[in-house]
Amino acid sequence: MTATGWSPTDSAYQARLLRAHEELREHAELHGGRSLIREPVLASWRRSLAAVPGAVPTSPLLEGDELTAARQEHLFSAVLPLLRSRLIEPAVEAGLMVALGDARGRLLWVEGRPQLIARADDMGFAAGADWSESAMGTSAPALALTSSSPMQVVGAEHFHEAVHPWSCSAVPVLHPHTGRTLGVLDVTGTAEAVSPLVLPLLEATARAVQEELRALLPVAPAADEAAQVRRPRLLPRCPTVCAELLLTGRRTALLRHGARSFELSNRHAELLTLLHLSPGGISGGELAEQLHGSLAAEGTVRAEVVRLRKVLTAVPELGIASRPYRLTGAVDSDLRRARSALEHGDLDTALTCAAGELLPSSDAPAIRRQRRRIDAHLRELLLETGTSAQLWQYAQRPEAEGDLEVLMAILAIAPSDAPERSAAVARARALRGETD
Repeated sequence: MTATGWSPTDSAYQARLLRAHEELREHAELHGGRSLIREPVLASWRRSLAAVPGAVPTSPLLEGDELTAARQEHLFSAVLPLLRSRLIEPAVEAGLMVALGDARGRLLWVEGRPQLIARADDMGFAAGADWSESAMGTSAPALALTSSSPMQVVGAEHFHEAVHPWSCSAVPVLHPHTGRTLGVLDVTGTAEAVSPLVLPLLEATARAVQEELRALLPVAPAADEAAQVRRPRLLPRCPTVCAELLLTGRRTALLRHGARSFELSNRHAELLTLLHLSPGGISGGELAEQLHGSLAAEGTVRAEVVRLRKVLTAVPELGIASRPYRLTGAVDSDLRRARSALEHGDLDTALTCAAGELLPSSDAPAIRRQRRRIDAHLRELLLETGTSAQLWQYAQRPEAEGDLEVLMAILAIAPSDAPERSAAVARARALRGETD
Protein backbone atom coordinates (compact mmCIF):
# COMPACT_ATOMS: atom_id res chain seq x y z
CA MET A 1 0.00 0.00 0.00
CA THR A 2 1.11 3.58 -0.61
CA ALA A 3 1.30 6.26 2.02
CA THR A 4 -2.15 7.43 0.90
CA GLY A 5 -3.67 3.96 1.29
CA TRP A 6 -3.78 3.05 -2.41
CA SER A 7 -2.60 -0.31 -3.70
CA PRO A 8 -0.04 0.13 -6.53
CA THR A 9 -2.43 -1.67 -8.90
CA ASP A 10 -5.40 0.54 -8.00
CA SER A 11 -6.70 2.52 -10.97
CA ALA A 12 -7.02 5.72 -8.91
CA TYR A 13 -3.39 5.47 -7.79
CA GLN A 14 -2.28 4.84 -11.38
CA ALA A 15 -4.25 7.90 -12.56
CA ARG A 16 -2.49 10.05 -9.97
CA LEU A 17 0.85 8.72 -11.12
CA LEU A 18 0.05 9.83 -14.67
CA ARG A 19 -0.71 13.33 -13.40
CA ALA A 20 2.60 13.30 -11.53
CA HIS A 21 4.34 12.37 -14.80
CA GLU A 22 2.73 15.41 -16.47
CA GLU A 23 4.08 17.58 -13.67
CA LEU A 24 7.53 16.10 -14.22
CA ARG A 25 7.42 16.82 -17.95
CA GLU A 26 6.30 20.40 -17.41
CA HIS A 27 8.48 21.38 -14.45
CA ALA A 28 11.19 18.68 -14.22
CA GLU A 29 10.23 18.47 -10.53
CA LEU A 30 7.38 17.20 -8.37
CA HIS A 31 5.47 19.52 -6.10
CA GLY A 32 1.93 18.50 -5.25
CA GLY A 33 2.40 14.93 -6.52
CA ARG A 34 5.11 13.89 -4.07
CA SER A 35 2.78 12.34 -1.48
CA LEU A 36 1.04 10.26 -4.14
CA ILE A 37 4.02 8.08 -4.91
CA ARG A 38 5.57 5.21 -2.97
CA GLU A 39 8.84 6.39 -1.41
CA PRO A 40 11.23 3.96 -3.22
CA VAL A 41 9.60 4.86 -6.55
CA LEU A 42 9.73 8.60 -5.83
CA ALA A 43 13.42 8.40 -4.91
CA SER A 44 14.11 6.48 -8.12
CA TRP A 45 12.20 9.07 -10.21
CA ARG A 46 14.38 11.81 -8.77
CA ARG A 47 17.56 9.92 -9.59
CA SER A 48 16.22 9.12 -13.06
CA LEU A 49 15.46 12.76 -13.81
CA ALA A 50 19.15 13.57 -13.67
CA ALA A 51 20.53 10.45 -15.33
CA VAL A 52 18.16 8.97 -17.90
CA PRO A 53 18.21 10.00 -21.58
CA GLY A 54 14.89 11.23 -22.93
CA ALA A 55 14.11 8.31 -25.27
CA VAL A 56 14.06 4.57 -24.73
CA PRO A 57 17.28 3.05 -26.18
CA THR A 58 16.40 1.47 -29.54
CA SER A 59 19.22 -1.09 -29.77
CA PRO A 60 20.66 -3.56 -27.24
CA LEU A 61 23.89 -2.75 -25.48
CA LEU A 62 25.14 -6.30 -26.10
CA GLU A 63 24.58 -8.28 -29.29
CA GLY A 64 25.99 -11.33 -31.05
CA ASP A 65 29.34 -12.52 -29.75
CA GLU A 66 29.40 -9.89 -27.01
CA LEU A 67 26.09 -11.15 -25.59
CA THR A 68 27.23 -14.77 -25.87
CA ALA A 69 30.46 -13.96 -24.03
CA ALA A 70 28.62 -12.05 -21.28
CA ARG A 71 26.31 -15.02 -20.75
CA GLN A 72 29.17 -17.51 -20.65
CA GLU A 73 31.06 -15.41 -18.12
CA HIS A 74 28.11 -14.99 -15.75
CA LEU A 75 27.51 -17.39 -12.87
CA PHE A 76 23.86 -17.79 -13.89
CA SER A 77 25.11 -19.91 -16.79
CA ALA A 78 26.24 -22.54 -14.25
CA VAL A 79 22.74 -22.91 -12.78
CA LEU A 80 20.50 -22.44 -15.83
CA PRO A 81 18.75 -25.84 -15.45
CA LEU A 82 17.68 -24.88 -11.95
CA LEU A 83 16.52 -21.43 -13.10
CA ARG A 84 14.52 -22.98 -15.92
CA SER A 85 12.75 -25.57 -13.79
CA ARG A 86 12.02 -23.34 -10.81
CA LEU A 87 11.32 -19.98 -12.41
CA ILE A 88 11.41 -19.67 -16.19
CA GLU A 89 9.14 -22.59 -17.12
CA PRO A 90 6.34 -21.91 -14.58
CA ALA A 91 6.37 -18.16 -15.29
CA VAL A 92 6.32 -18.55 -19.08
CA GLU A 93 3.54 -21.13 -18.79
CA ALA A 94 1.58 -18.52 -16.80
CA GLY A 95 1.96 -16.02 -19.69
CA LEU A 96 4.76 -13.93 -18.15
CA MET A 97 8.33 -13.12 -19.15
CA VAL A 98 11.47 -13.84 -17.16
CA ALA A 99 14.67 -11.81 -17.42
CA LEU A 100 18.01 -12.70 -15.88
CA GLY A 101 20.28 -9.69 -15.53
CA ASP A 102 23.82 -9.08 -14.34
CA ALA A 103 24.87 -6.78 -11.50
CA ARG A 104 25.11 -3.83 -13.94
CA GLY A 105 21.49 -4.20 -15.02
CA ARG A 106 22.20 -5.74 -18.43
CA LEU A 107 19.57 -8.34 -19.38
CA LEU A 108 21.45 -11.48 -20.40
CA TRP A 109 18.44 -13.75 -20.89
CA VAL A 110 14.82 -12.77 -21.64
CA GLU A 111 12.35 -15.64 -22.11
CA GLY A 112 8.62 -15.76 -22.74
CA ARG A 113 6.03 -16.59 -25.33
CA PRO A 114 6.89 -15.21 -28.79
CA GLN A 115 4.03 -12.68 -28.90
CA LEU A 116 4.99 -11.26 -25.52
CA ILE A 117 8.68 -11.11 -26.44
CA ALA A 118 7.79 -9.20 -29.63
CA ARG A 119 5.77 -6.64 -27.65
CA ALA A 120 8.55 -6.25 -25.10
CA ASP A 121 11.07 -5.59 -27.87
CA ASP A 122 9.15 -2.42 -28.70
CA MET A 123 10.02 -0.93 -25.32
CA GLY A 124 13.63 -2.11 -25.42
CA PHE A 125 13.12 -5.03 -23.05
CA ALA A 126 15.29 -7.64 -24.76
CA ALA A 127 18.37 -9.78 -24.22
CA GLY A 128 21.42 -7.54 -24.26
CA ALA A 129 19.54 -4.38 -23.24
CA ASP A 130 20.70 -2.16 -20.37
CA TRP A 131 17.91 -1.86 -17.79
CA SER A 132 19.95 -0.17 -15.10
CA GLU A 133 18.40 2.85 -13.45
CA SER A 134 20.81 5.20 -15.26
CA ALA A 135 19.74 3.82 -18.64
CA MET A 136 15.98 3.13 -18.27
CA GLY A 137 15.00 4.80 -15.03
CA THR A 138 12.59 3.25 -12.57
CA SER A 139 11.85 -0.46 -13.01
CA ALA A 140 11.81 -3.49 -10.72
CA PRO A 141 15.19 -4.86 -11.90
CA ALA A 142 16.81 -1.44 -11.51
CA LEU A 143 15.34 -0.88 -8.04
CA ALA A 144 16.22 -4.41 -6.90
CA LEU A 145 19.84 -3.76 -7.85
CA THR A 146 19.89 -0.25 -6.42
CA SER A 147 18.27 -1.19 -3.09
CA SER A 148 19.55 -4.79 -2.82
CA SER A 149 15.97 -5.73 -1.94
CA PRO A 150 12.99 -7.43 -3.60
CA MET A 151 10.96 -4.82 -5.50
CA GLN A 152 7.78 -4.49 -7.53
CA VAL A 153 7.00 -1.65 -9.96
CA VAL A 154 3.49 -1.31 -11.34
CA GLY A 155 2.35 0.44 -14.52
CA ALA A 156 2.92 4.19 -14.39
CA GLU A 157 5.39 3.82 -11.53
CA HIS A 158 7.92 3.16 -14.31
CA PHE A 159 9.85 6.26 -15.27
CA HIS A 160 9.58 5.81 -19.05
CA GLU A 161 6.12 6.21 -20.55
CA ALA A 162 6.78 3.33 -22.97
CA VAL A 163 6.90 0.95 -20.00
CA HIS A 164 3.61 2.07 -18.39
CA PRO A 165 1.56 -0.84 -19.81
CA TRP A 166 3.79 -3.29 -17.95
CA SER A 167 4.39 -4.42 -14.36
CA CYS A 168 7.38 -6.26 -12.94
CA SER A 169 8.79 -7.96 -9.85
CA ALA A 170 12.50 -8.53 -9.24
CA VAL A 171 14.95 -9.77 -6.61
CA PRO A 172 18.73 -9.48 -6.38
CA VAL A 173 20.89 -12.62 -6.23
CA LEU A 174 23.94 -12.57 -3.97
CA HIS A 175 27.24 -14.43 -4.16
CA PRO A 176 26.96 -17.25 -1.58
CA HIS A 177 30.39 -16.54 -0.06
CA THR A 178 30.97 -12.80 -0.45
CA GLY A 179 27.42 -11.44 -0.29
CA ARG A 180 28.16 -9.32 -3.37
CA THR A 181 25.27 -8.81 -5.80
CA LEU A 182 25.67 -11.19 -8.75
CA GLY A 183 22.61 -10.20 -10.70
CA VAL A 184 18.84 -9.94 -10.71
CA LEU A 185 15.85 -12.20 -11.42
CA ASP A 186 12.84 -10.43 -12.94
CA VAL A 187 9.28 -11.38 -13.89
CA THR A 188 7.53 -8.95 -16.25
CA GLY A 189 4.07 -8.85 -17.81
CA THR A 190 0.56 -7.76 -16.94
CA ALA A 191 -0.62 -7.10 -13.39
CA GLU A 192 -0.15 -10.85 -12.80
CA ALA A 193 3.59 -10.12 -12.67
CA VAL A 194 3.04 -8.35 -9.32
CA SER A 195 0.54 -10.82 -7.86
CA PRO A 196 1.23 -11.96 -4.27
CA LEU A 197 2.76 -15.25 -5.38
CA VAL A 198 5.47 -13.81 -7.66
CA LEU A 199 7.88 -12.33 -5.11
CA PRO A 200 7.89 -15.49 -2.95
CA LEU A 201 8.66 -17.51 -6.10
CA LEU A 202 11.51 -15.17 -7.03
CA GLU A 203 12.93 -15.13 -3.50
CA ALA A 204 12.81 -18.93 -3.21
CA THR A 205 14.53 -19.25 -6.60
CA ALA A 206 17.23 -16.77 -5.59
CA ARG A 207 17.91 -18.79 -2.43
CA ALA A 208 18.08 -22.02 -4.45
CA VAL A 209 20.53 -20.40 -6.90
CA GLN A 210 22.74 -19.25 -4.03
CA GLU A 211 22.72 -22.72 -2.43
CA GLU A 212 23.64 -24.44 -5.69
CA LEU A 213 26.43 -21.96 -6.31
CA ARG A 214 27.65 -22.50 -2.74
CA ALA A 215 28.14 -26.18 -3.59
CA LEU A 216 29.86 -25.42 -6.89
CA LEU A 217 32.20 -22.60 -5.88
CA PRO A 218 35.24 -22.64 -3.62
CA VAL A 219 34.90 -20.83 -0.30
CA ALA A 220 37.73 -18.47 -1.27
CA PRO A 221 36.35 -16.67 -4.33
CA ALA A 222 38.41 -16.57 -7.50
CA ALA A 223 40.03 -13.34 -8.62
CA ASP A 224 37.30 -12.72 -11.19
CA GLU A 225 33.80 -13.96 -11.87
CA ALA A 226 34.72 -15.50 -15.23
CA ALA A 227 37.20 -17.78 -13.47
CA GLN A 228 34.48 -18.86 -11.05
CA VAL A 229 32.18 -19.72 -13.95
CA ARG A 230 34.90 -21.84 -15.54
CA ARG A 231 35.30 -23.81 -12.31
CA PRO A 232 31.65 -25.04 -12.17
CA ARG A 233 31.94 -26.03 -15.81
CA LEU A 234 34.90 -28.26 -14.97
CA LEU A 235 33.02 -29.92 -12.11
CA PRO A 236 30.07 -32.29 -12.54
CA ARG A 237 26.86 -30.38 -11.80
CA CYS A 238 26.15 -32.78 -8.98
CA PRO A 239 28.60 -35.54 -8.08
CA THR A 240 25.86 -38.11 -7.50
CA VAL A 241 23.03 -37.13 -9.86
CA CYS A 242 23.01 -37.83 -13.59
CA ALA A 243 19.35 -37.07 -14.36
CA GLU A 244 16.38 -35.18 -12.96
CA LEU A 245 12.66 -35.93 -13.02
CA LEU A 246 10.16 -33.04 -13.06
CA LEU A 247 6.89 -34.58 -11.92
CA THR A 248 4.75 -31.99 -10.12
CA GLY A 249 2.30 -29.45 -11.50
CA ARG A 250 2.88 -30.52 -15.12
CA ARG A 251 0.57 -31.89 -17.76
CA THR A 252 3.61 -33.71 -19.18
CA ALA A 253 6.41 -34.96 -16.93
CA LEU A 254 10.01 -34.36 -18.01
CA LEU A 255 13.25 -36.31 -17.72
CA ARG A 256 16.14 -33.87 -17.81
CA HIS A 257 19.72 -34.88 -18.54
CA GLY A 258 22.26 -32.08 -18.80
CA ALA A 259 20.95 -29.51 -21.27
CA ARG A 260 18.44 -31.95 -22.80
CA SER A 261 14.86 -32.60 -21.70
CA PHE A 262 12.64 -35.55 -22.71
CA GLU A 263 8.85 -35.56 -22.43
CA LEU A 264 7.53 -38.70 -20.76
CA SER A 265 4.30 -40.52 -21.49
CA ASN A 266 1.97 -40.82 -18.51
CA ARG A 267 2.81 -44.52 -17.98
CA HIS A 268 6.56 -43.99 -18.24
CA ALA A 269 6.34 -41.10 -15.78
CA GLU A 270 4.40 -43.33 -13.36
CA LEU A 271 6.96 -46.14 -13.67
CA LEU A 272 9.94 -43.82 -13.16
CA THR A 273 8.25 -42.18 -10.16
CA LEU A 274 7.61 -45.52 -8.44
CA LEU A 275 11.12 -46.78 -9.17
CA HIS A 276 12.55 -43.47 -7.94
CA LEU A 277 10.56 -43.86 -4.70
CA SER A 278 11.83 -47.43 -4.24
CA PRO A 279 15.65 -47.18 -4.30
CA GLY A 280 15.96 -50.65 -2.79
CA GLY A 281 13.99 -52.18 -5.65
CA ILE A 282 10.42 -53.33 -6.27
CA SER A 283 9.02 -56.57 -7.64
CA GLY A 284 6.94 -56.89 -10.80
CA GLY A 285 3.95 -57.88 -8.70
CA GLU A 286 4.28 -54.82 -6.49
CA LEU A 287 4.55 -52.57 -9.54
CA ALA A 288 1.43 -54.21 -10.98
CA GLU A 289 -0.48 -53.53 -7.75
CA GLN A 290 0.78 -49.95 -7.55
CA LEU A 291 0.14 -49.11 -11.22
CA HIS A 292 -2.95 -51.17 -12.06
CA GLY A 293 -4.35 -52.26 -8.70
CA SER A 294 -4.01 -55.94 -9.62
CA LEU A 295 -1.32 -58.64 -9.48
CA ALA A 296 -2.78 -59.99 -12.74
CA ALA A 297 -1.20 -57.04 -14.58
CA GLU A 298 2.38 -58.21 -13.92
CA GLY A 299 2.81 -59.26 -17.57
CA THR A 300 1.65 -55.80 -18.69
CA VAL A 301 4.21 -54.23 -16.37
CA ARG A 302 7.02 -56.32 -17.88
CA ALA A 303 6.13 -55.06 -21.35
CA GLU A 304 5.93 -51.46 -20.12
CA VAL A 305 9.37 -51.73 -18.49
CA VAL A 306 10.83 -53.02 -21.78
CA ARG A 307 9.44 -49.98 -23.62
CA LEU A 308 10.73 -47.62 -20.92
CA ARG A 309 14.22 -49.12 -21.18
CA LYS A 310 14.25 -48.17 -24.86
CA VAL A 311 13.36 -44.58 -23.95
CA LEU A 312 16.19 -44.49 -21.41
CA THR A 313 18.82 -45.38 -24.01
CA ALA A 314 18.97 -41.60 -24.58
CA VAL A 315 20.40 -41.32 -21.04
CA PRO A 316 23.20 -43.92 -20.94
CA GLU A 317 23.92 -43.37 -17.24
CA LEU A 318 20.35 -44.29 -16.29
CA GLY A 319 18.81 -47.74 -16.67
CA ILE A 320 16.47 -50.30 -15.09
CA ALA A 321 17.80 -53.48 -13.50
CA SER A 322 15.63 -56.54 -12.84
CA ARG A 323 14.84 -58.90 -9.93
CA PRO A 324 13.85 -56.62 -8.35
CA TYR A 325 13.22 -53.73 -10.69
CA ARG A 326 15.34 -50.75 -9.69
CA LEU A 327 16.94 -47.69 -11.25
CA THR A 328 20.64 -47.86 -12.01
CA GLY A 329 22.32 -44.48 -11.97
CA ALA A 330 21.40 -41.60 -9.69
CA VAL A 331 18.35 -39.47 -10.36
CA ASP A 332 16.94 -36.47 -8.52
CA SER A 333 13.44 -35.01 -8.74
CA ASP A 334 11.29 -32.06 -7.74
CA LEU A 335 9.25 -34.61 -5.79
CA ARG A 336 12.23 -35.67 -3.66
CA ARG A 337 13.21 -32.07 -3.00
CA ALA A 338 9.63 -31.17 -2.01
CA ARG A 339 9.40 -34.13 0.38
CA SER A 340 12.74 -33.20 1.95
CA ALA A 341 11.66 -29.57 2.33
CA LEU A 342 8.41 -30.63 4.01
CA GLU A 343 10.31 -32.84 6.43
CA HIS A 344 12.42 -29.82 7.40
CA GLY A 345 9.48 -27.40 7.53
CA ASP A 346 10.85 -25.31 4.64
CA LEU A 347 7.62 -24.05 3.08
CA ASP A 348 9.20 -21.73 0.50
CA THR A 349 11.22 -24.58 -1.00
CA ALA A 350 8.31 -27.03 -0.76
CA LEU A 351 5.98 -24.63 -2.60
CA THR A 352 8.59 -24.05 -5.28
CA CYS A 353 9.60 -27.69 -5.77
CA ALA A 354 6.08 -29.11 -5.56
CA ALA A 355 4.76 -26.76 -8.22
CA GLY A 356 1.39 -28.51 -8.14
CA GLU A 357 -0.03 -32.00 -7.83
CA LEU A 358 2.13 -35.05 -8.49
CA LEU A 359 1.40 -36.37 -12.03
CA PRO A 360 -2.05 -34.75 -12.03
CA SER A 361 -3.37 -36.89 -14.92
CA SER A 362 -2.36 -40.22 -13.32
CA ASP A 363 -4.97 -42.65 -11.97
CA ALA A 364 -2.44 -45.22 -10.73
CA PRO A 365 -3.39 -46.18 -7.14
CA ALA A 366 0.10 -45.63 -5.72
CA ILE A 367 0.47 -42.25 -7.43
CA ARG A 368 -2.93 -41.12 -6.13
CA ARG A 369 -1.92 -42.11 -2.59
CA GLN A 370 1.42 -40.31 -2.89
CA ARG A 371 -0.32 -37.24 -4.35
CA ARG A 372 -2.80 -37.09 -1.45
CA ARG A 373 -0.04 -37.63 1.11
CA ILE A 374 2.14 -34.80 -0.20
CA ASP A 375 -0.73 -32.34 -0.58
CA ALA A 376 -2.06 -33.14 2.89
CA HIS A 377 1.41 -32.63 4.42
CA LEU A 378 1.91 -29.34 2.57
CA ARG A 379 -1.57 -28.06 3.42
CA GLU A 380 -1.28 -29.01 7.08
CA LEU A 381 2.12 -27.34 7.43
CA LEU A 382 0.82 -24.21 5.72
CA LEU A 383 -2.21 -23.99 8.01
CA GLU A 384 0.04 -24.46 11.05
CA THR A 385 3.01 -22.24 10.23
CA GLY A 386 2.52 -20.57 6.83
CA THR A 387 2.54 -16.83 6.23
CA SER A 388 -0.40 -15.19 4.50
CA ALA A 389 1.69 -14.85 1.31
CA GLN A 390 2.60 -18.57 1.38
CA LEU A 391 -1.03 -19.53 1.97
CA TRP A 392 -2.15 -17.34 -0.94
CA GLN A 393 0.53 -18.86 -3.16
CA TYR A 394 -0.90 -22.29 -2.34
CA ALA A 395 -4.45 -21.02 -2.94
CA GLN A 396 -3.55 -20.30 -6.60
CA ARG A 397 -3.23 -24.02 -7.35
CA PRO A 398 -6.18 -25.60 -9.17
CA GLU A 399 -6.64 -28.14 -6.37
CA ALA A 400 -6.94 -25.34 -3.77
CA GLU A 401 -9.24 -22.91 -5.60
CA GLY A 402 -12.25 -23.93 -3.51
CA ASP A 403 -10.40 -24.38 -0.20
CA LEU A 404 -12.31 -22.07 2.12
CA GLU A 405 -10.27 -23.09 5.17
CA VAL A 406 -7.09 -21.83 3.52
CA LEU A 407 -8.79 -18.54 2.65
CA MET A 408 -9.99 -18.15 6.25
CA ALA A 409 -6.44 -18.79 7.48
CA ILE A 410 -5.20 -15.98 5.22
CA LEU A 411 -7.82 -13.60 6.61
CA ALA A 412 -6.86 -14.55 10.16
CA ILE A 413 -3.20 -13.53 9.80
CA ALA A 414 -2.83 -11.18 6.80
CA PRO A 415 -2.16 -7.50 7.58
CA SER A 416 -5.02 -5.18 6.67
CA ASP A 417 -3.10 -3.72 3.72
CA ALA A 418 -1.77 -7.04 2.34
CA PRO A 419 -2.87 -7.59 -1.28
CA GLU A 420 -3.56 -11.27 -0.58
CA ARG A 421 -6.13 -10.26 2.05
CA SER A 422 -8.44 -8.43 -0.36
CA ALA A 423 -8.00 -11.21 -2.94
CA ALA A 424 -8.89 -13.86 -0.35
CA VAL A 425 -11.97 -11.88 0.73
CA ALA A 426 -13.21 -11.69 -2.86
CA ARG A 427 -12.72 -15.41 -3.47
CA ALA A 428 -14.30 -16.41 -0.15
CA ARG A 429 -17.38 -14.34 -0.97
CA ALA A 430 -17.61 -15.93 -4.39
CA LEU A 431 -17.36 -19.42 -2.90
CA ARG A 432 -20.14 -18.59 -0.46
CA GLY A 433 -22.28 -17.13 -3.23
CA GLU A 434 -22.27 -13.72 -1.58
CA THR A 435 -22.68 -10.50 -3.54
CA ASP A 436 -21.83 -6.92 -2.60
